[in-house]
Amino acid sequence: MTVRPEERVGFLKTVRGILEPTRVEPGCISFYFYQDIENENAFTLVQEWETKEDLDRNIHKENYKRLLAVMDLLSEPPEIKINTVSQSVGLEYIEEVLSNPKRASLLDKRY
Repeated sequence: MTVRPEERVGFLKTVRGILEPTRVEPGCISFYFYQDIENENAFTLVQEWETKEDLDRNIHKENYKRLLAVMDLLSEPPEIKINTVSQSVGLEYIEEVLSNPKRASLLDKRY
């Protein structure tokens, strides 16, 4: 999200006010707010939810409505992406790929 420079203070105040209440919502894994190091008016919000139902429930909460309201402070429409993850792997996957470089597919039925 890129906020209009004159709206930056109000934007930051609103977003900071929703971080902690959202983080303690049932099903919230994480909720982080990042500022771009090259553009002080560009920000990214990243939320992770245990289930789609947890996210859906959060969208109906007052904090989410406050988040949507700050969209009026932006200089351009935000880029919103909702990704669903059907599986997660960690270091063991990287080790498997490195030990078997001839794999046809990086994600096979094992993962």
